[in-house]
Amino acid sequence: MATSCGHIRCNLGQWFGLLLLVIAIVFPMCWVIGYSVLYSLGGIGALSEGWTLKHWHAAFTVGGLRESLLVSPLIAGIVTVIAVAVSIGIVLIAPQSRHSFIVLATLGIPLATPAAVVAVMTYQILSPGGLVARLCFHAGWVTSPSQFPALVNDPWAIGIIVAQSCTAIPLLSLFFLKTWTTARIDRYCQLAQALGASQARSRWRIGLPMLLSRGRQMIILTFLLNLGSYEIPLLLGRQSPQMFSVLTQRRFGQFNLLERPQAFVLATTYVLLVGIGVKLMLAWRRSHE
Repeated sequence: MATSCGHIRCNLGQWFGLLLLVIAIVFPMCWVIGYSVLYSLGGIGALSEGWTLKHWHAAFTVGGLRESLLVSPLIAGIVTVIAVAVSIGIVLIAPQSRHSFIVLATLGIPLATPAAVVAVMTYQILSPGGLVARLCFHAGWVTSPSQFPALVNDPWAIGIIVAQSCTAIPLLSLFFLKTWTTARIDRYCQLAQALGASQARSRWRIGLPMLLSRGRQMIILTFLLNLGSYEIPLLLGRQSPQMFSVLTQRRFGQFNLLERPQAFVLATTYVLLVGIGVKLMLAWRRSHE
């Protein structure tokens, strides 16, 4: 009798948790996505003229969506590759740093720094009147700030890449250091060394694949996080092309209400991209399980 009551309470708890999940997360997300799609198609809205695809056409032709579709994933991909390469390099070269309080504190401080502060610091360092430009001036490499190359608000998005990398590298480094410990990768490397492999070869052939295998979901999440970044592209990016979040906010916040449906076009496109990324991550996980 007591066992039966325990099963009933367990089932009720599961159903209550599922209902709470639907109410708190699933329903709001479905409502937001549906509202964005309907608004972008002209089905709803204060100045709606009826169902139409002109807002999608305008977003792709003159609204900047086509350029943003190229720039945003490219920048997010470059930042993710840099962050993965640097963080895994730190772990493979010095895995013992996971026991160092100084190293952990150095990696933890950037994680507690707001993205806007990171963007401002990057601007103060890389701008024509910033720290690097002044050092170059005192070294005699440039004679005026105008000779210093544009590293912020530049066409190559160097400032955005540097700033976002500074926030992604500590996160991935801490994750891979923790993975090295929990997966006991050092024991596999020691076993390979006992069988005749060098330390560098054991870490390269055993440690690296294990880190990549266990960190693939974190890598995808890092890409999605950089894809939706707002403060850093807003402060360090150019007026055109713009990343998704900045372009969406500016389309939505403009005084011309006729262009507001384009903001919902951008939001819908972003949700589709994120959905594809999450789907690939889950499919990848199932295939490897």
